[in-house]
Parts: sequence; C-alpha cells; structure tokens
Amino acid sequence: MNRFFEIKYTLILVGGIMCFINSMAQIRATNADGYDVLCLGELPVGLWVTPPDEFRNDKQYRRIAKSGINFVNGFGFYENNVEDINSSLDLCAKYGMKYFVNRGIVHEAILSYAEKADKNLVNDMLNAAKRYKDHPAYAGELLMDEPGKPLFQAVAAFTKQFESLYPEKMWHVNLFPTYATGGIQTHSYEDYIDSWLELIQPRYLSYDSYPLLKSGGIVTDYFYNLDLIRKKTLDKNIPFWTFIQTLSIARTPGVPDKREPNEEEIRWQVWSNLAFGAKGIQYFCYWSPGNGKETFSNALVTQKGEKTKKYDYVKRLNSDIKKTGEILLGCDAFGVIQTAQEPFPLYGKPIKSFGPVESVSGDDSIAGCFIDEIGNYRVLLMALLPGKGATVKVSLDENVQYVTLIEGTKEKRVKVNNQQLTQFIADGEAVLVEF
Repeated sequence: MNRFFEIKYTLILVGGIMCFINSMAQIRATNADGYDVLCLGELPVGLWVTPPDEFRNDKQYRRIAKSGINFVNGFGFYENNVEDINSSLDLCAKYGMKYFVNRGIVHEAILSYAEKADKNLVNDMLNAAKRYKDHPAYAGELLMDEPGKPLFQAVAAFTKQFESLYPEKMWHVNLFPTYATGGIQTHSYEDYIDSWLELIQPRYLSYDSYPLLKSGGIVTDYFYNLDLIRKKTLDKNIPFWTFIQTLSIARTPGVPDKREPNEEEIRWQVWSNLAFGAKGIQYFCYWSPGNGKETFSNALVTQKGEKTKKYDYVKRLNSDIKKTGEILLGCDAFGVIQTAQEPFPLYGKPIKSFGPVESVSGDDSIAGCFIDEIGNYRVLLMALLPGKGATVKVSLDENVQYVTLIEGTKEKRVKVNNQQLTQFIADGEAVLVEF
C-alpha cells in the first residue's frame, strides 16, 4: 500500500471513530444527530447481492460507487473466505464505500446456538472478525437475515458480544415485513418488533417490504408497516433502514408474486420510505441473483456483469435523493398526512396538521412531517400511489411568508400567497418544503 493510501485510510479511520464518540456523547431532546449510525455524513445507500468471484474487480466496484451507493452488504455465498472478503474491503475502501462482512458460518452458528447455548461458539465466531476491524472500509458484521422470534435470544448473544468486542462498529440484522406471517413465529407483528427492540436494544432497525404486486396495486399494509416501524424506532430514538424492490419476485412461500418495477415505481418506493422517516436505503437487488426456490428478474446488473436500464434509474434516483436525504437524516419523523378519500391504514392515529401546516388537500398524496434538532419544520410531499402524479394544496398559518422547495438537485425559495402553497408532484417524484 502506497503512502497516499496509508494517510487516506488513517484519516477515514480516525474520522469514523470521532463520529462514533460524538454521536454517543450527545444528549438532546431528540436523537436527530444520532441517526447517522454509519457516520457517513449523508443518507446511507446500500445494496444486496455483490458481484460474484469472476466480477470482483476494480471495474465493478467503481461502477457501484458511481451509482451513488455508499455501503455494501457482503454476500456470504460469494465472499466466503478471508481472501475474498479482504479483496471486497480493499475495493470498497478505494471507492469510499463501507462494507459489512457477511460470513455464512456466523448464520449457521446462530442457529446452532439456538439449539444449544455455547459461549465458546459465540467467541470463536466473533473473534475471527478482529482480522478486519481496523480496515477503513469495515462497517461491521452482517450476522443474518430475517430471524423469527424464537431466534432472538441466540441473536442477542451474538450482538451483545459483538458490541463488547467492537463498540465502534455495527452489526447488521434485517427483519421480516408484516406480510411474512409464517416467518415471525409469534402472535403478532407488533410483538415481533417490540420483542426485538426490547431484547436486542439495537442502535438501528432494518427490515424489508416489497410492495409492488404482480396482480396490480401495492401490498395493502405497506404504509401500516412503515408507520409502525417509524413509531417504534422514534420512541427508541433510533433510525430505521429499508430495502427497495428493484426486480420481480416469484414463488416466495406464502407471499403473492411481485411485479417488475419501472423507473417511477422504484422512485416512489424510495420517496415513500423517506416520507415515513427511513434513514437508510438498501436495494434488493444490485447484482441479479440466481434462481432457486424463488425466481427473480434482472436487477441493476445482470449475472453476466452487464448494466440494465435499472442501473441508470437508480443512479439518477440516488443523485436526486442526496440533498433531501441528507437533510432528513437530521430530522425526527413525526408522521404522515394522507389526503385520500379512502386512506391506507396506518399504525398510529392519523394526523391532519403539523406545525405551520394547517391542512393538506388535493389529489391523493402523502405529506411526511419532520422536525430537526433545533425545531425547524419540514414536509415531504409526494403522490400516494405509483403511476399517478398529484396536485397538492398545503394551507399554512399566517406567519409563513416564504418557503424553500427542494426537488431533486434543484432548490428555490418562493413567496406564499394567501397562506396556501399549491404544488404539482409528478409520478415518481417528491418535493421537500422547508419553512
């Protein structure tokens, strides 16, 4: 490693440690500053399914970074030995991305521990991560995906030990959505989430929900799921991350097939997650997965390493959410206002007004309501459903004379006339209003 990269990696490492120390030291009325758990200074944007062995190279990881992705979830089926993991870490560091190591043997160890508790098994699995802990790209360990409630005690043994050994790093576990009734293995989804938060006491929560049904429309409890996660994590002063559906999904046991998304539908998913307060976005998938019990269409990159049109969709989208995402990363999400005549069910009590916003009306829409750590209000406006635009009318109190509108990379300050702001939101777009 040449001297330039030694200095660069040292600065990244020191900066990450200082970010962690500062975020842990801050005590405020809200936890907005603590939502940046990866210490990136911007919205975390990640991926699932990495390039396989023959494509683990400079070209492919440079392409990942150019798409606007800033962290990589390792894929244990591909990076399944020390050499492959180190190669991925080096490539991520070269292009300024963080990397979660995903070792399949840890997943198996958690299952074994659930059968018979063995502290030595935990120590052996997690002590092996010491070889990566000082690497500048090492974000932490992706322990497993979608555990049911009966596995929580075993997962807790691993997360607590990881926190003890590597307090400045993160462990990563992703949870089920509401519709995975066979996976949660408990009497209710709310109990599943409450039990996780109570037992694990995580610094963040990650879950996936893929809403675009092959039969048309969206999963009916998509917004309920988002609102439940928003409220539960807000109560704990922690952020939540979500996954975005980039492909069709078929033959998932007990779950309706999901359709192939177009560009506007991918954009709508990201904006709707942000409107409910998501502080991290992960794309399922980046590299096209192989078919097994489930079958998938192509994702952002084919199995042969060729970009699909979805790569460009996501690259544009990541550029467009960058400014708004960074702003909302420092805000608490207090709920959404729906304008539909037949609104989708939410977990919490529906709200009709928020701060300077006296009401929202017009076409079917969502207004995500936010407040930052010094009390500034913001509202993210978008159409309620994909495939439709919306004209939204926001009635404001008499003290609001000007607002700032942020749409993608564009920002403008406008005068409010007659205490009403009228804004057309195109399909797949959103507008952030700052007061």
